[in-house]
Amino acid sequence: MSTTRRLLAVPALVVGALVAQTGLATPAQAATVRYAAPDGTSAASCASLATACSIQKAINQAAAGDEVVVTPGTYNVGTTVLATSQSGVNVHGVAGFPRPTINTAADTGLALSGASARVSDLTMNHSGAVWGLNVFATNISVQRVEVHSTAPVACFLGLSGLARDTLCVTTADGGVALDDSWGGNGTFTSGTLVLRNITAVATGAASYGIRADASGSDTNLDVSARNVIAIGSAADLRSTEVGTNSESDLILTNSNYDKIEEGGGGNVTNVGSSSSNQTTPPVFADAVGFHQGLGSPTIDKGGSDASVGTFDLDGNPRKIGSAVDIGADEFDPTPPDVVLDRTPKKKTHKRKAIFTFHATESVWFFCVIDRKAMKPCTSPLKVKSRKRGKHTLTVSAIDSVGNVDPTPATYTWKIKKKSKKKKHHR
Repeated sequence: MSTTRRLLAVPALVVGALVAQTGLATPAQAATVRYAAPDGTSAASCASLATACSIQKAINQAAAGDEVVVTPGTYNVGTTVLATSQSGVNVHGVAGFPRPTINTAADTGLALSGASARVSDLTMNHSGAVWGLNVFATNISVQRVEVHSTAPVACFLGLSGLARDTLCVTTADGGVALDDSWGGNGTFTSGTLVLRNITAVATGAASYGIRADASGSDTNLDVSARNVIAIGSAADLRSTEVGTNSESDLILTNSNYDKIEEGGGGNVTNVGSSSSNQTTPPVFADAVGFHQGLGSPTIDKGGSDASVGTFDLDGNPRKIGSAVDIGADEFDPTPPDVVLDRTPKKKTHKRKAIFTFHATESVWFFCVIDRKAMKPCTSPLKVKSRKRGKHTLTVSAIDSVGNVDPTPATYTWKIKKKSKKKKHHR
């Protein structure tokens, strides 16, 4: 299968949101809250927004149960691994605000290996050699995280817990977008990973969307997936079993995939065996955020249960249409609306006019002047008319998912002939 088939200081408002998220627990029950900022330093204490430290210090020196608040902005961490093995650490951005972006070239971008580790509301761009995001422990929680990696594994998640509303992308040959592969080592032999509204995309040769390989003795690896889009060039989904009494089950409902690979007794829900699963390729509006495009079969075809989230990857309501969607993105059918802010006078002698306009969301603008061909345009727009008389400007817009403004903004003005000054005779 070819993968081409799918295809400043923190504002006061942010401070308020942080207070709402961290709560006001009493000192006896409150974990330490640590703050990271893009311009934070290793000398800062991390104890407040005013003393926010580097993200390296905030995460790597976190103690058990600490909460690490990653304030909005861009973090360039170089080859330093962000990691902690402490239990109960919660690393998150600020819900409702743009996700902070972590640019990292470390072998592993972010590694949380303590029990009950949590991560949410982050974007990671990873160019290291091993894992982009590695959250491997019991009772993990991963929500609204976007990972783009050139490494063999974009997201390594397990061994038990919940991951939802998350995008994992790898471009590596032989890569895996989301991996839950492990073997029993005497400490743990059984784990169930719950996946809800995941988009897992592997674009390299011989790659896999989701892999669940069980190895070692007495390993019992289970993946319960719903509302998942999985895309890989070797197979969208893979499950294998190696070792005595090892078991791997990858069970899907309301999901989109068309090629599976099983080995040594591994088990994947067969393509087409459930009426809720799809094989028709999704329609994507872009190949970065993998937002759904108009007409995608994944729209309104998801299923709901207690593990399905309230918001999608971008913080939009999880259910907008008649049912939840499949994948990390919830399609927004609301079209943009163009508003004219500045126009020339209705009647003028001037042949040059300046228009300014905006839309209700991020869009591409297209303009038509009189009967000329439609062309892309931006605000401000300068219009020069050679002829006198009436002229009309029409501004339409299309958003990132293909919604078109149904009522383009239109303005008509008239260029008048300058009247000649009368000569007065004495």
